[in-house]
Amino acid sequence: MKRHPVKNSAMLCQQALVVRIECRFGERAIFHSGQDCASSFDSYISCRTGTPKRSDDVCAGGEREFLRCPGNFDPASDFNCVKARDAYYDCRGDTRGDDIICATYIEVVSVCRTLRVNCSDLRDKYLTCTTEWPSPNECAFGLNMRVNCLRDLHAGIFLQIATCDSIWSDHLRDCAGIKGLNVDSSTPCTHAANWNEASYSICEKHGDSAETVGVDYVNPKDRNNDRLPVCWAPQSEKHHVEEEAEHAIGGRSVRVIHRFGDTRYESM
Repeated sequence: MKRHPVKNSAMLCQQALVVRIECRFGERAIFHSGQDCASSFDSYISCRTGTPKRSDDVCAGGEREFLRCPGNFDPASDFNCVKARDAYYDCRGDTRGDDIICATYIEVVSVCRTLRVNCSDLRDKYLTCTTEWPSPNECAFGLNMRVNCLRDLHAGIFLQIATCDSIWSDHLRDCAGIKGLNVDSSTPCTHAANWNEASYSICEKHGDSAETVGVDYVNPKDRNNDRLPVCWAPQSEKHHVEEEAEHAIGGRSVRVIHRFGDTRYESM
């Protein structure tokens, strides 16, 4: 290893070596070649010495996101390991972002990119939320709902952007703190589940007939499915997403679309 011509180069090289060893022999080493690890090493050096110069904490965090990339990001999203690392740096460049917050953020960005909707305001919405709340998990869940709602809007299932905006604003209002544990609320919250594992239901009224169009995202492993109401069904029927979870195949989540009196089930 050659010494880099910067102040405290010995310490820099030692820290860079730790990054490379983690790549070659860490728990995700099976997913990375020697070339990947050499690239990660060079990226760390560039992060520390380039413009802007970043700290060891930030640069090492970026390489950790690079290492876990293959197991967490959908190839269809065109959100590759390098872009994940860049998104992490962008998040850490904001004073509101720390390692845990930004690691969750890039997973939400990956979902947004996979669904091919507008992600331009995602970082600010997420970091503003995490500043007001102590739970990045609940903030990620709310944005995950909004992102999927935008996909349904673009697909013509929903007709108003206000539907997606309101699911986010209602979530901010109703899911903060211990209120997020209330499964009887009409607003979906995580109920202490991981943000990408909790079921939820989104609805919109259509036309003069006030027909309710709904899309439900149901994870069969969500322990609250038996108490989570389906928003398009009359309250008198007490219809819960547990019934829809029966249509899940192989434990995969199911997307349920209810419109014009018809209900369609799609594996996710």
